Amino acid sequence: MNKQDIINLFITQLAANISVAKQAVKVSRDTATHKDCLGSSKYETMGTEASYLAKGQGERLLELQRALAYFKQLKPESSKNIQLTSLVALEDENGKSQSLLMAADAGGLKVSYDKRIVTVITPQAPMGKRLMGKTVGDAIELKFTGKTRCFEVIDVT
Repeated sequence: MNKQDIINLFITQLAANISVAKQAVKVSRDTATHKDCLGSSKYETMGTEASYLAKGQGERLLELQRALAYFKQLKPESSKNIQLTSLVALEDENGKSQSLLMAADAGGLKVSYDKRIVTVITPQAPMGKRLMGKTVGDAIELKFTGKTRCFEVIDVT
C-alpha cells in the first residue's frame, strides 16, 4: 500500500466533509436568525435550539479544518515500530484483517484503498495506545463489550 496515496485520500475525504459542514453551518445559522424562528413567547424555542445547532456545526467545521491542515502537513516516514504516520495491518484471532493509519487527528475517519478500508486511529484511542511502539509479530489484547479480543501486528509501513 502506498502511504502517501492513502493520506491523499484522507485529504480528499476531509475536504468533502468540510464542504458539507460549511453548508450545514449556513443552514443552521440561517434558521437560527430567521424571523419565523424568533418566537413570540418564552415557550417557542426553535430559534434558541437552532442557535445551539449552529454553534455545534461551527465547532465541527473547525475540527475538520484542523484535521485537514494536519493531514496536509504529514510526511510519511517508515519505521519498524508503530508511530504517528504508521500504516498498520492487524489480524484478529479469526483471521480477519484490518488496516489502520496512526494519526494525531481525525480518529475514526475511513477511506477505501485498493479494495480495503483504511481507518485513522489516534494514540488516544484504547487500541492506539496499545499499538504505539509495537512491531510486526507483536500482539495486543483489548476488551470490546465484555469480550477480550486479540490482534496481531502483521505489517507496519
